[in-house]
Amino acid sequence: MASRLPVVHLYTCMAETVQELLHKLCPEMTVKVVGSNFDTLLPSDPTPEHVAALQEAEILLMDPNLMPPLMYQLPRLKWMQSTWAGVDAMFKHLDKTKPLPSYTLTRFGGVFGPAMAEYVISHIVNTERRAHKQWENQAKGLWDRSGDIHNYRPLTMLSVGILGVGDIGKEIARCCKTFGMTVWGMVRRELSEGKRSPYVDHYRKFSELPELLQKCDYICNVLPSTAETKGLLNGNILESCKEKKSVLINVGRGDVISEETIVNAIQSGWISHAILDVFETEPLPVTSQLWKMPQVTITPHVSAVSIPSQVTDMFYENYQRYLKGEELKYVVNLESGY
Repeated sequence: MASRLPVVHLYTCMAETVQELLHKLCPEMTVKVVGSNFDTLLPSDPTPEHVAALQEAEILLMDPNLMPPLMYQLPRLKWMQSTWAGVDAMFKHLDKTKPLPSYTLTRFGGVFGPAMAEYVISHIVNTERRAHKQWENQAKGLWDRSGDIHNYRPLTMLSVGILGVGDIGKEIARCCKTFGMTVWGMVRRELSEGKRSPYVDHYRKFSELPELLQKCDYICNVLPSTAETKGLLNGNILESCKEKKSVLINVGRGDVISEETIVNAIQSGWISHAILDVFETEPLPVTSQLWKMPQVTITPHVSAVSIPSQVTDMFYENYQRYLKGEELKYVVNLESGY
């Protein structure tokens, strides 16, 4: 039976762990580790040995930032499963003079939603309850209930605008609604009633973004990096936030807004705070002005991370679909990039 199953090739920083987990799920599956232990931020080019091994692959589980130099060198590849939710690391290297790759690409979906929702809710609570100020007071041995430490806003009084209501955005909406927040969602096109989430109170299209910004206490970007979303929040559009002095949370992609725009929006008083997990350049350069701004909270792209056991479970579910000739889950449209 093992000989009839297509071989799975692994080219990822978590290869050994995933290989072990796959063998437990399906002992008859043949799994080949081509490469592992990569630097997730600064991957090296594949060796000739790696290229030769990968050219035999029909099914490939891979970190997408390792794919650019291989994109047009894998003639037998039928399906690539990404270990990340975002695949823009691949798409920015597509050669538009060549036909799109013929293989199916699937992203790591259905898992990051809860983790990102935890990140968003925890930062909203910490911001409203002035957790940072309370930690400072504790370090000083200071019992101080003054100002917003005492006069905080409960979540039921808040509104949140979610830019991008896919599977991740819907989960963030569900959690925010569970805490009684008013939820706005921005989508690319009008949705039919059957496709609307019961946890989103108000839907708006891209063209109606200024209204959403004006209405919400928190603006949470979950959008992927595409030609349509790059620079979406650049310029003066955040001036629409000035009445509420909204808080910006970015867990989507850093290129939706420039550092210059964030700095200007804070200094102009349009937004009161920015909670940033993603940036135009990563790692964020030590020279960045954002590091020194008290109105900015910085985290190193950890709002949701790929956990080997979750990657394995999702891949194995898709692998079973592949064997049965069924439609794979979380297929990426190679033309649109998401």
